[in-house]
Amino acid sequence: MCRSCGHIAAADSRGRCVNCGLFSELAILPRPAAERLTRQRRRRTWRRRLLYLTVALAVVGGVTVWASGVFFDLGPSPPRATTGVSASLAPYTWAQIRRTPDSSGFTPEAAPFPHQVIWTYRTARPLLASPAVVEDHVYLTTGDGRTVALDRHTGHLVWEYRSGELSSSTPAVAGEAVIVATRPGHIVALHRQTGARRWETAIKSPILASPIVVQGTVYLGAGDKHLYALDAATGRQRWAFATQAWIVSAVAYADGRVIVASQDSRLHVVGAETGRQRLVYETGLGRHIGAGPAIQGERAYFGSVGARVWAIDWHATTYPLERALLFWQTNLYLWGMRSTPPVQKGSVWSRRVGGDVRHTPAVAHNTVYVTAAPGKVVALDAATGADRWRADVRLAITAAPTVAGTAVLIGTQDGVVFGLDAHTGAVLWDFKTAGRITASPIVAGDTMYVASHDGTLYAVTGSQ
Repeated sequence: MCRSCGHIAAADSRGRCVNCGLFSELAILPRPAAERLTRQRRRRTWRRRLLYLTVALAVVGGVTVWASGVFFDLGPSPPRATTGVSASLAPYTWAQIRRTPDSSGFTPEAAPFPHQVIWTYRTARPLLASPAVVEDHVYLTTGDGRTVALDRHTGHLVWEYRSGELSSSTPAVAGEAVIVATRPGHIVALHRQTGARRWETAIKSPILASPIVVQGTVYLGAGDKHLYALDAATGRQRWAFATQAWIVSAVAYADGRVIVASQDSRLHVVGAETGRQRLVYETGLGRHIGAGPAIQGERAYFGSVGARVWAIDWHATTYPLERALLFWQTNLYLWGMRSTPPVQKGSVWSRRVGGDVRHTPAVAHNTVYVTAAPGKVVALDAATGADRWRADVRLAITAAPTVAGTAVLIGTQDGVVFGLDAHTGAVLWDFKTAGRITASPIVAGDTMYVASHDGTLYAVTGSQ
């Protein structure tokens, strides 16, 4: 019997196995004993093969599941939203921060020439966020721990909800709910007509960002370095995505993906239904991203410390090991061992604008409008990043720009709101308040709403 291959043959002495050719493995045994050993050997062989096959199938299955999630965004998904409600984009409406889910900060309605303050609503503490305007009501969070609904035409109080917690977030109005986030980490949904509480969720971490509501889901970031997706009808968490730094700005949404900037140098693109990362884009050391992105078409636009504005293709996907490969390619270039710098996936263009960019851009008219320290406003071609115009308001800019019709609205440290021509940058008008402009001016219908650090909300119109 050959101990190596198990071949049995009659033999009078040891020699060479006629099956495998080995000399040293032959043994002379009685045939029954040899056959018994051969059967045992075959069973062990089949058990090993079955084990190897099981391991191979497990590896292939694991790789398939992993590849489905990474390359095709497939695989197990969190619970779906129980409603399809979104913040309204109807005329004469500004239902959430930056108005549109893509965070454009644009309304086609023309900004009024600020001829008359038709009403003011005064509070005892500074206002830190823009209002939301839907149908006959203006919804506002105040510095003294309240959420209020005001009559759109008179400014009279309709209802108030007292949480006792400071909020620096713009309410998001979707369906019959007003959704508000407070700084200590509570998200509350109130009935739009009465102010009655519908649900409340505690994140237990500071919230500085404003929520947005898209297709039944509330998206907002928090100080615990997570982006949260909550069911808009119940407040239950659908998923949470971890970043590496605080999230203090509103996210942008487009075509089933959520784009979020954390307070480091990374922008993340996340599947809206799965909460899985699709793209990570890094601006580099010392180029912290100052605020959230804005989207137009296939491009996302954002600014960073270091006086730079970026445009990326948010449809791109980061695959495993690509970040490590990019790291080594960059180092080889810095060491002089590579002639050209590597191009990060998703890159379209970036431009220097002469000052740190700390606010979300506005996007309209195929133009990206950015503010740069100390008082510069720059209009860049959305496709190429080329300058269209530059203006200097000569005052520190303290709020993200918005665009109403063909006017770019700029809020400043000295309490002045400027209206600039969106095509030339010329100053069309200015409006003075009694305090610093702490939130972006908005326009709904024929009225401009300005929240000021003096605790006053101004409703301004061009009517005589």
